Amino acid sequence: MDSKQEVIKLDQLVAAGVKLTPMFVQYHEVKKSYPDMLLLFRMGDFYELFFEDAVIAANTLGITLTYRGKLGDHKIPMAGIPHHAANNYVDRLTGCGMKLAICEQVEDPKEAKGIVKRAVTQVVTPGMPYDLEKSEQSIRHYMCAAFQQDDHFYLTALDYTTGEFSGHSLNSEQELIQKLEILDPKEFITYLGQWDNLINLSATLTQLNLLKTHLSQEYFLPKYSANYIEKLIPGFNQDQIIQLNQGIIPAIGALSYYIDSAQGVGLPVHIHPFKMVNSQGEMRISMPTLKGLEIIPNHRDNYKDSLLGFFDRTKSAIGSRRLKQLFTTPLTDLELISQRAGTIEKLVATPSLLVVVRQQLALTRDLERILAKLSSGKITACDLLALATTVMVFKELIPKLQALTSSPPWSLLANREYTQLTSFATKIESALNPEPGASLEKGNLIMPSFSAARDRLSTLCSGRTMELMELEERYRQETGIKKLKIKSNNVHGHFIEVSNSQQHLVPTYFERRQTLVNCERYTTKELNKFEQEVVYAQERLEQLERKLFKELTGELSTLAPLIMQLAELIGQVDSFASIAQISLEEEFVRPTFSNKKRVLEVKGGHHPLIKAAIRERFVPHDLYLDQEHFFGLITGPNMAGKTTIMREIAIIQFLAQLGSFVPAQKANLSICDYLFSRLGARDNILKGQSTFMVEMAESSEILRHATQRSLIILDEVGRGTSTYDGMSIAWSLVEHFLEHVKAFTLFATHYHELIELVDIYPCAKNLTMETVVDGDDVHFLYRLLEGGATQSYGIHVAKLAGLPPHVLNRAKEILHSLESSGQKLTVKQMELPLEQTMPSEQKEDQISARLAIQIKELKLNHITPMEAMNKLADLQSELQ
Repeated sequence: MDSKQEVIKLDQLVAAGVKLTPMFVQYHEVKKSYPDMLLLFRMGDFYELFFEDAVIAANTLGITLTYRGKLGDHKIPMAGIPHHAANNYVDRLTGCGMKLAICEQVEDPKEAKGIVKRAVTQVVTPGMPYDLEKSEQSIRHYMCAAFQQDDHFYLTALDYTTGEFSGHSLNSEQELIQKLEILDPKEFITYLGQWDNLINLSATLTQLNLLKTHLSQEYFLPKYSANYIEKLIPGFNQDQIIQLNQGIIPAIGALSYYIDSAQGVGLPVHIHPFKMVNSQGEMRISMPTLKGLEIIPNHRDNYKDSLLGFFDRTKSAIGSRRLKQLFTTPLTDLELISQRAGTIEKLVATPSLLVVVRQQLALTRDLERILAKLSSGKITACDLLALATTVMVFKELIPKLQALTSSPPWSLLANREYTQLTSFATKIESALNPEPGASLEKGNLIMPSFSAARDRLSTLCSGRTMELMELEERYRQETGIKKLKIKSNNVHGHFIEVSNSQQHLVPTYFERRQTLVNCERYTTKELNKFEQEVVYAQERLEQLERKLFKELTGELSTLAPLIMQLAELIGQVDSFASIAQISLEEEFVRPTFSNKKRVLEVKGGHHPLIKAAIRERFVPHDLYLDQEHFFGLITGPNMAGKTTIMREIAIIQFLAQLGSFVPAQKANLSICDYLFSRLGARDNILKGQSTFMVEMAESSEILRHATQRSLIILDEVGRGTSTYDGMSIAWSLVEHFLEHVKAFTLFATHYHELIELVDIYPCAKNLTMETVVDGDDVHFLYRLLEGGATQSYGIHVAKLAGLPPHVLNRAKEILHSLESSGQKLTVKQMELPLEQTMPSEQKEDQISARLAIQIKELKLNHITPMEAMNKLADLQSELQ
């Protein structure tokens, strides 16, 4: 079939009066409820797709597109994927931004009267993965909805895979954009036209790799969504925090309705209690800044090259997710910072404890995902056993961890409620068979002695084997058929098998069932009764085991709040232990904070990623800024380390406000409210913006939002335009930072004219990278010194980069001309030999300068007398 040809839709056939088969009547009823989704219709061992869904799946997945008969005169396109490998195909479809409805057989085919009953048991979207166990463990799958109230914005975010549920109050469109960039949601719930008047937000939603799901606008109205909100947030009308933030209710309502309509599983037990995040206690930092400083990776491929990847020594999926959350929400609350730092300090101070903690954490499992599987009805015995193992592992850690801190959720360790978890874990271990292959279908999932009723049925099933052997022996004695055997198979059940040579001995009460080439098969009333009893006992055993398993999962549902606390505790311990491990290995120090005055003091600071790569060769740096000297202008050649120093200072401030140790011998800091950086040239081509435009837009944002408590890192502002324009803008920015913003600022530049400007202001200092020039060679010592750069080293750096000698010589000629004349040479003039563009006296000066350079470069100890004579002749000819 040509997958590109137009495919008739089932609705069109129904409208035309085409008679449907019973199966397609059922399919049509289900499809009507999920018109915007691909419907995966379970038939035996396959999920089948029909009509346009089949064409889309075949084209996307590269699977065979075929037919399933006809309806009227129209062939029915069909494509299928195997049930056992569905997750691989489903992930590819959702990865392309598609939504799927999984329609399962909800009735035993043996008991079906007519067509087997089917129903949608799961909706799969980028925000609600199909296989919670196989979806990437360290990644959040946020679904978000937002609402604007006057000039204020409210955002709600739910990660359905872990249950994390939060709300955010934001003061501007830009803050909303920044929060969305930080959360990186997989799905965004909106209604048509909701954000059409906000150009920047609309552009951001287009650029983020997310699926936009449109609902009717009514679900953003509390009167239509209140019932759905109540399911996720019981008693939300009495929640004082929510009532103080009324604008969050429409966003919660839309998201609640969407979850309910998609999952339809009642109250999802794994959803955490909703909380409004207090952004006032967080240091503001944008995602472009996080990526520009390489704190967060730009791409998944370079995770280990980022600061987050460097610090990620976590032992659990929960810990890895928690660590990333810490790295996107640094704090401004000094008390919380001190609590974190104190916990990490105790782990660093007791390496033996740190080793034990990390070893035990490696044995834990992802409790959040296990609860999510419980909500979706996909939890398995292996999940319960993994949960029990995790609870018991942490029980062993409790005495060791209690001394670290008493803040929530660590208080759970000393709480009697934890004994409820250990009791439940013990129950699971005594109830479930851990052996591979144990299953409800086999009737061997529940352990012996857990249930007396189960044991009786199990004994009945297994004990019949001896009874069957006794019956077989009695038949042999009664008939004289020495080789008579009682066998069984899935088709005919139990039967008596007699070879052809013994047929004359078969008694009349044997009833013939099957004739084969070499034998006949029989049954008896006694054997039929035996078989019915065995089958009935096996069915009852399976039913009882399912009932017992359901009781265990029901008990787990009641313990879900405690499991959530334990999961949060595991995440905190693991993330803190990861930071402690790195701090111990790299000899980081705990920073101090000054409340009395603004200060940024770093001694022996280093960039952790660069030092990890080059170790002893890294030159540490010292920097001191305070409220009297808050601005540092850094000059010096490229490759000398200006950008590295600025990055490391920003990273030290960032890590300190995480509660982490920092890469320095000493760090005494003030709390920073907003960390800004403008590093590198990040063109935003998708927005149609050049490097210079982005640079100016980011500089504008800094001027609008920076306060005296901010930290600003700026590198080479103005280089994206002409020299005079760039220098003028840089000059004006420096003046504004010095006279109005007064934040801690490091400003790297090649405009040496700014050195004199900075010298005028007592609150600013010139800084430079120590450099030694030896003839035409330049050596970078990478030390930060006070004072401005005395010269430019561009041509020296060009030589290091390998530019050919004739290009370097020409560059020296042009530089000398520009420096000596102060003239602005045109392109047309530069197309001529340089001497032709100058007055005669300047021409003579230029020739003399060039000859002087050539004579200076002669290595007299390395050339022969003849070579020296030839070179002298060349110089003489240039003068003639």
